[in-house]
Amino acid sequence: MTITYFLTGANRGIGFELAKHLSADSNNIVFATTRSLANATALQDLNRSNLHIIEYDVTSPLETMKKALVEPFEKYSPNGVDVIILNAGISKDAVRSILQTTEADLQEHYAVNAIGPVKVYQSLFPYWSKKVNPETAKKLILVSSGAGFVHNYYPFPTSHYGPSKAALNHISRHIAFDHTSSELDHIKNSIVVPINPGIVVTNMSEEAVKTFDFEKFSLQLITPEESASSIIKLINGLEQKDNDTFISYDGTRYSW
Repeated sequence: MTITYFLTGANRGIGFELAKHLSADSNNIVFATTRSLANATALQDLNRSNLHIIEYDVTSPLETMKKALVEPFEKYSPNGVDVIILNAGISKDAVRSILQTTEADLQEHYAVNAIGPVKVYQSLFPYWSKKVNPETAKKLILVSSGAGFVHNYYPFPTSHYGPSKAALNHISRHIAFDHTSSELDHIKNSIVVPINPGIVVTNMSEEAVKTFDFEKFSLQLITPEESASSIIKLINGLEQKDNDTFISYDGTRYSW
């Protein structure tokens, strides 16, 4: 059975590992996005016929994002997409107090981490709402963060980054709520889940990793490969009862 995936932020880190793992299965069709094809050398070097790379910036106007999808879907998956993984995100100078953060910091992080996923969802909905595989639930996965827990799961300041991920979690819950009134059974029965990918050692997390002693708080550092393989296993095992829950890469369920 062919499963079609749409993955944002695939040129490095967790996103690249997700693209690599998913496209390793020739039964899958994988659409992987990057802000710049010139910066997606590793992704292109995978050279897989079932991996389709799209230049697609989540901060672009919605109409631009919609136009970027027309040709790839018409050519490679006219029946739409089964699984959406909203992975694109940023974390810049995030280890600050609220007194230290700036309006520009907040605007940039909300634009990418919260508003961006809303626009991706809106641009993809016409394809995701198509009933591709009757025996497979539609899945919408939002890559969130422990920094987005309102009860402050991470014992250090996350200033503009944490609030933007908390907003993403709220957006996830609202999407799940919206789907309950859908006239399409496969959307009403879809699975919408934000995932905490763990504390992953990437360029994006470099500042936090250098600054804080994670072991002191029994917080484990993992690699992008470990995070991605765990996320894929989690996605494959999701059931209807998991809809509208917040889950860690290791399967732990969290309160919001």
